[in-house]
Amino acid sequence: MKFEYQSVTVDDGATLRYVDFGSGKPLVYLIGFGETVSSSSGLLSRWSEKFRCVSFDHRGYGETPATDVVGMERSARDLHCLLEELDLRDVRLVGYSMGGSVAFAYAQLFGMDRVSRLVLADTTPKLINEGDWTLGLWQGRYSRDDFERDLDLITTDSTAFHLSFYLRAATQSPIESPPEFPEGYDKEEWLARVVEHTGIRERLARRVFFIDRKPEFCELEKKYWNSMTGEDRVDVTKSVKVPTLCVYANPGSFYSPRTGAWLAETLPHGSLKVIENATHVFPKEHFDEFITVVEEFFST
Repeated sequence: MKFEYQSVTVDDGATLRYVDFGSGKPLVYLIGFGETVSSSSGLLSRWSEKFRCVSFDHRGYGETPATDVVGMERSARDLHCLLEELDLRDVRLVGYSMGGSVAFAYAQLFGMDRVSRLVLADTTPKLINEGDWTLGLWQGRYSRDDFERDLDLITTDSTAFHLSFYLRAATQSPIESPPEFPEGYDKEEWLARVVEHTGIRERLARRVFFIDRKPEFCELEKKYWNSMTGEDRVDVTKSVKVPTLCVYANPGSFYSPRTGAWLAETLPHGSLKVIENATHVFPKEHFDEFITVVEEFFST
């Protein structure tokens, strides 16, 4: 589906590009790391059959120009500006992956202003596992050392970072089978594994992952990764005082249902839905089920 983008000037003078279509109660979709409104068109198109759908490209992605300041807090402020500009109330908010981190940042800054229901899909308030916290990225195994390595890898070898990121996202990783972290791996080997696990044609996969990303874009992604992964918003869960559905994959890849169960118990009005035989990319691999789960929760 081809979208008609619109523009809004937000509080710091920057331009935010967004889409707004469909009718009914407003559903706002916060997209994940590296994604755009265009790459989420299937979800938005289906939801627009029952809801007024709104979504925006994070700064530097898709149609929204980059700025010096980007990250979870900035995207949360952009969301608030957009809700005010469109005068949206009684909002059904969906935060997938990094979008969930933006939702936590929004709750930290604005409470649940204008939001009446929330879906958190395969996300966590703290990605680095340290101390007693084991509900972060890579099913509790992503350490601060891994974080520092990835911050460097994003700018020194973007292809390696994205191959590793996507392959882990799309590979089922039962909690008893630890995912392997790449140490000097052969990128051609990992490309072959991406093709095998995802079914993407090699030519397309090569074009996507071996793209020559400009240094300024790599720096932009580094800022997003640092903001999303380096922050701790565990305490923010207490301020999410609206009905919240936590949707998680089993056995999962980035996270396991353990994270979803903890969130559902910790949130004042939380509940849990597990999508079986799924990974972090369940919005694509279990497309119809995810659509239905969200619609049913928001229509109750």
